[in-house]
Amino acid sequence: MREFDIGYIMGLIVGEGSFTSDRRQPYLQVKVHVRDPFPIRHLADRLGGRVYGPYRHQTRHYYTWLLRGPALKAAIPIFRTYLPESWRREQFEQWLVQHSEFFALERGAAASPEPFSDVER
Repeated sequence: MREFDIGYIMGLIVGEGSFTSDRRQPYLQVKVHVRDPFPIRHLADRLGGRVYGPYRHQTRHYYTWLLRGPALKAAIPIFRTYLPESWRREQFEQWLVQHSEFFALERGAAASPEPFSDVER
C-alpha cells in the first residue's frame, strides 16, 4: 500500500468513519453520499470489506462500507500505526478495549500481521 493510500484512508476514517459494533461483532463503518461513492470503493479495494447501498432514509441518500471479521483484524495494525491523534483515535482505542476478547481470539491462534512496510506498498 502506498503512503498516499494510507493517508487517504486515515483521512476518510477520521472524517467519516465510526468504530462500532452490532450484537455479534465489532466493525468499522464509513458512510458517504450517493453522489460520491468513490472514496469507499477505494477503502474496499485497499482494505477489503464490503460496500452496501444505496440507501434512502428521509432526505439522506448514502452508501455504507463495512470492514469486519478477518479483514478488520488484519487492518488493526494499520490503524494502530497510522490513525492520527483525534477523537476517532480515542474512539478506536476505547473500541479495542471494549472488544478485546474478539480481537484476542485470532491473536492466540496466529501472530497478528505487522503494518505494511515501504517495500510492500
